[in-house]
Amino acid sequence: MSQIRLLKEPGYIYDLLFIFYLRFNKQYYINTFENSEKQADNIKYFNGLLDIFPDIPEDLYVFFHAIENGRCFFATQYFNPYKEQFTTTYNFKLIQKELADSDQLLRALIRFYFYEISDEKIDACMNSTLELFSLIKTSHYSTEVKSKLYEFFIHPEPYIRTLHFELIAKEFMLSQYYEKNYQKILDVYNQTTFEILSKHIRGIMDLSFIKKNNLNLYVSYCLVNKYSINFFGVQEGAVYLLGYDYLSILDFVKNKKDLSLLDFGNALCEESRVKIMELLLERNEVTCKDLEKIFSFSGSTAYHHITMLTRIGLVKTRNEGKTILYSLNRKYFSAIIGVLSKYSER
Repeated sequence: MSQIRLLKEPGYIYDLLFIFYLRFNKQYYINTFENSEKQADNIKYFNGLLDIFPDIPEDLYVFFHAIENGRCFFATQYFNPYKEQFTTTYNFKLIQKELADSDQLLRALIRFYFYEISDEKIDACMNSTLELFSLIKTSHYSTEVKSKLYEFFIHPEPYIRTLHFELIAKEFMLSQYYEKNYQKILDVYNQTTFEILSKHIRGIMDLSFIKKNNLNLYVSYCLVNKYSINFFGVQEGAVYLLGYDYLSILDFVKNKKDLSLLDFGNALCEESRVKIMELLLERNEVTCKDLEKIFSFSGSTAYHHITMLTRIGLVKTRNEGKTILYSLNRKYFSAIIGVLSKYSER
């Protein structure tokens, strides 16, 4: 029988980042559960979280504001790329160590907000605020986002110091919250077997590859982001990030049929992603490494594009051993045709 191994740190850090994410993107997150029977309760719960973890300064906007498809810089740079360390060395001290390199942080911020530019262009922006401000001015971002970027890059050091301080302060508060409430995680974990979890998430993810390839399944529960349902394929197998109350929202997630034309448009408004779709049509399946090689993408650019297509639903994944393969989600396109049909001639 396959066993589930419990991890604390990934879920704990995910909760820490969610505290900040919620501060700057509460409405976006609430909209995620639009038409859910629990929406009123969710709003009350999220407002309560902001009371428990208060006073997050506006200065941290550029680190946690969500851009297209809900992505924020901090999770993109300091959470997702470390998935191979989730089962070993990933913790708050590692994040603090990585943040100590201010130049790396600034370069990563420029890359996040302007992911299509070359490394040479980033070098130029690092050496010249005029070059960077010109890039900001001609970008597609809103006036508010542009203003925040200007303010930050004029003198970034105070903002970075604030980031360090607030992470330490909120991590301390979160540790106390976990001490009082960790039994909720243990209760869920003790009632969950591989078979039960497989049954619960059927329709979202097929876990048969775990048994078939004799891989490991890890689960890390979140106390703050209690509805979280996230999957990470790793070399050893898979890591699931689950909110301790994920079961209460599971049916809503599975049955959510409303397709967003805005998400669809955002996904395909970028030429590189259209090229990826054409490649998938031609080859049926590709890996992230294939995208890097064929399109001369950096690793982060390839990951950004394929992740966006996957999260929207245009692309689906399957595991073959330790390799993640991406392919077109034909059912999505059949569904989107139905949504678009109301605009056509009858």
